[in-house]
Amino acid sequence: MVRAFIHRLRRLVRNRRGSVTVEYAILLLPALMMLFGTFEMGLLIFESSVVEGATREAARRIRTGSVQTNADPIGTFRQTFCASLFGLYGCNSFSFDVRSFPDFTNIALPAITFDAQGNASNTQFAPGGAGTVTTVRVIYRHAFATPLIGKLMGAGTGNTVAVTSTAVFKTEPYT
Repeated sequence: MVRAFIHRLRRLVRNRRGSVTVEYAILLLPALMMLFGTFEMGLLIFESSVVEGATREAARRIRTGSVQTNADPIGTFRQTFCASLFGLYGCNSFSFDVRSFPDFTNIALPAITFDAQGNASNTQFAPGGAGTVTTVRVIYRHAFATPLIGKLMGAGTGNTVAVTSTAVFKTEPYT
């Protein structure tokens, strides 16, 4: 009985049929993870670029004073920002943090915190007046489709990471 078992075991070890299939199956998962991770990183870089451009356009409206002199400043800012997204992303998934300071040496921005739903919770909209230093931060939570990429990017326990775009400038002396 033992001899029969040893004989079958030796025959199984010597058999090479199907070894390529097993090797392919072992390597397929890491190869697909790398491929999807590359696509995921490309999407994140593209998304960051679009958000940077939209932040720059909306911040320009604050710099020239057209947001502050409007009846609905945050609505004007949001409309300008969302129009610059070219319809690629839903506007409701972005949070805005706009603060003003007397000069560049007094800038003190708090760390961004998130509530249970993943929304930025310590934001405000205070663009200031003419000649003030203003910071504009746009915050967006990017959800990764590839499971391990989020952890590698420092997403913590979840699979999302905060994409933040910041603009710092001194507003023009508008009237």
